[in-house]
Amino acid sequence: MSSTKTKTKFPQWKTDTINEISELIKSNNTTAFCNLYKVRAAQLMQLRKSFKDDLKIRVVKNTLAKRGVNDSKVTNSDKLIEAVSEQKAFIFTDMDPFKLFLLLEKGKVDLPARDGDVASGEIVVPAGNTGMQPGPDLSAFKEFNIPTRIDAGSIAVSEDTVVAQEGDVINSSLAALLSKLNIKPIKAGVAIDVAYNDGLIYPAQDVAIDLDEYRTNLIGSFNNALNFALKQEYLTKETVPLLLAEAFNNSKNLSIESNYITKETVSSILAKKHLEAEALSKLVN
Repeated sequence: MSSTKTKTKFPQWKTDTINEISELIKSNNTTAFCNLYKVRAAQLMQLRKSFKDDLKIRVVKNTLAKRGVNDSKVTNSDKLIEAVSEQKAFIFTDMDPFKLFLLLEKGKVDLPARDGDVASGEIVVPAGNTGMQPGPDLSAFKEFNIPTRIDAGSIAVSEDTVVAQEGDVINSSLAALLSKLNIKPIKAGVAIDVAYNDGLIYPAQDVAIDLDEYRTNLIGSFNNALNFALKQEYLTKETVPLLLAEAFNNSKNLSIESNYITKETVSSILAKKHLEAEALSKLVN
């Protein structure tokens, strides 16, 4: 008597998910694999609601995600598959990765630290009066080398003190102290791990833009270029008004020094002569 092995049919919902991921990758300019670190359901719902016309968000299993990426056959799809290391949210959009990063950063919220959390940036206990009463809490400050003094009956931190660096694991003692100081060092929200755009793959650090730093660098570069152009007397719409003003002031000063009277110099020449006359009068007297 022979036995026949029955094949298990691949569930239709899995096929639909794979096909959807594949089509979304091909039909959108940017695909981002995002970490849902401490993301609350309400945050994700708000993001979907606020940008429903600009973002498509999908959370799928790794195996299905990899199949979807593979079936898309986009440029560098093999390298893109390697980025799917753990379950992440997919975001599909026509925004460039940098604009998407800034959008997601605005949606993050600050949360109190808990035992085992990883610092998302440098954690600083600022100088100032904490309002905490002297007692057992003083030992917590000493544990983390935070200089203190007693000010008006309360514990005061003497100077800004770094208690954790980015990537440090926060233990229960530090979490408790930060909570008492009302310091919320954990950023919770959707964060880009890897972004794919027009065949190029961008790690998280390449799409992270510090707008304040970028603005400062841009202003500095503009000022340096402007100063260089002024020294070379290079004419542009930015330098012409400044060069004309400098030329006018130089010619005016020369006219005043040579006592050449014009409507622009007459008041300055008369004032100069008046001072000279007063000085001469003092010498004669």
